[in-house]
Amino acid sequence: MKLQKAPILHLFKLEGDPKNHDKLIQSMLDAHLDQNALFMQSGHEDEAGHKNYAVECFQDDAQYQKHLNSEEYQAFLKASDKLLTEKVDVELQPEFISTKPDKLNVSGENDYVVYMTEIGVQLGKGDEFANGVLKEMKAAVEKEVGIMVMIAGTVMNQPNEWLSLEVYQNKDAYQKHLETKHFKRYLEATKFCVESKGLHLLKSDFVSDQGQIFYRP
Repeated sequence: MKLQKAPILHLFKLEGDPKNHDKLIQSMLDAHLDQNALFMQSGHEDEAGHKNYAVECFQDDAQYQKHLNSEEYQAFLKASDKLLTEKVDVELQPEFISTKPDKLNVSGENDYVVYMTEIGVQLGKGDEFANGVLKEMKAAVEKEVGIMVMIAGTVMNQPNEWLSLEVYQNKDAYQKHLETKHFKRYLEATKFCVESKGLHLLKSDFVSDQGQIFYRP
């Protein structure tokens, strides 16, 4: 599905008691039984499951509002009061979204390698960075079989604050990516643009993708 208009894209930073991690993931899965989302992924950064990150994408505001008003999501809100100690919702301006043609609906143990990267771009270097990172992402999805998802966005009203989500089929696919010419070109092209970088390796808890989603402004 090639999106003509910018979709709705959100990042959630969730923290809770690790003993409730399985309940949290199940409640998140239940919250999306309405199937309004084009894409959603959740993973935890620490082994116990204390720090969790989720990315959700909806085709437009109408679909997003249906989700927010659904019985499933309202039930999640009630459950999350007990399961979470902190919840931060970050609205993103989509810059690039590309997923493979096949639909995905995977939860539980899996081999996916997920990296979420938060990048602060130097003032005046936004266009230069965008050109480098978007070229790399497009080449990566087109040329690498093991890349399942590439998403990039900027924090709404903060265009120098970038976030990317990358989902790889397995560890081998990720290692191969690091050796590609397009990845090395990206590092070289943007090395003077980046002011700060936070790299989060996530253990994937679930990923759902309607298949062949593409967006670029």
